[in-house]
Amino acid sequence: MVAITHLAENCWYAVAPSATLTEQPLELPFAGQDLVLFRDQAGIPWAYSNRCPHRGASLALGSVQQGCIRCPFHGWLFDANGACIEVPADGPGASLPARSHLQGEYQISEHRGFVWMWWGAERADPNLLPELVEFEPEKWQQVTSTFHWDAHFSRVIESNLDNSHAYWVHKSSFASQESPLSIPYELNKGERSFSAKVTFELPLPPALKLLRRLSGKAGKLSATTKFSFIYPNLNIVDTTVSDLLHVVFINASLPQTENKTLCRWVKHSPRKRFNLPGYKDKSIEISRTIFQEDHGVVQSQRPYPVPLNFENESHVNSDLLSIEYRKLLRRLTQLNGSGAQKSPAPIAIERA
Repeated sequence: MVAITHLAENCWYAVAPSATLTEQPLELPFAGQDLVLFRDQAGIPWAYSNRCPHRGASLALGSVQQGCIRCPFHGWLFDANGACIEVPADGPGASLPARSHLQGEYQISEHRGFVWMWWGAERADPNLLPELVEFEPEKWQQVTSTFHWDAHFSRVIESNLDNSHAYWVHKSSFASQESPLSIPYELNKGERSFSAKVTFELPLPPALKLLRRLSGKAGKLSATTKFSFIYPNLNIVDTTVSDLLHVVFINASLPQTENKTLCRWVKHSPRKRFNLPGYKDKSIEISRTIFQEDHGVVQSQRPYPVPLNFENESHVNSDLLSIEYRKLLRRLTQLNGSGAQKSPAPIAIERA
């Protein structure tokens, strides 16, 4: 177990896009815990310690067979309730040791395209699962991947809310070259979330100038981006560029240590425009480039977690979303457990 600043208890953490939990087990590092996710025969996700109770091998390197997870080392087989049901080397009917049960079952729910884990000692509250837009698979192309940050999860989340750094950090990838001026946001606040929308103009890339001129459309592109944050660890960036582009990027930041964060993300794009050969690989490459540009700066920030005392740093108008994030984090983290939180003990789960 490790202590991580601002790690709240008794809330749902988005831990993986549903599409990433397939027929194979998925490793889930979280707050110093090494966990594994897998689906049973009904497709329901389960989470346990990633360590086989026999010799400590990683279960994530194993396989899922008829809803049971098999250890890659000696083939021990565990059902969805964590019970060992087979030790191949000892043959059928062999007696099983008392400590053959998987450790640490965690409360898991699948909701709106994500797998969520309840982190805390209290009984999970399904009413705290957030409402997200559903993306119909037949209409939306889906791309998923991961990125590892050498930074505190709160710094990663804040960087995904910060629009004014783009001119300075992302010049070589996507940022406008015309002006670093920030544009006012339309802010909406909820009890456990907030969102802000900004509309701006982009200069036309050379390849599109002639095409737009022939179609009788304006010489610049109108772009709208909506930044959303859902407590405790989900960023959504929804961008539309005129009639050319619509991309929804959803990013879950998983705290690992005080200065390590794993991000699992999914990007949705309309199939009618983006269902092209090589699109997924190119999309992952572009996203990774953008993350790498951010990483060098974000990993240098000190202290590791964002300060919740507003007197410790300077703030300006363009920091609106950063300030809203810190306000929300301070209010809800104090409500759900504040300071450097140690990993809570898992509790037994009753399933229908």
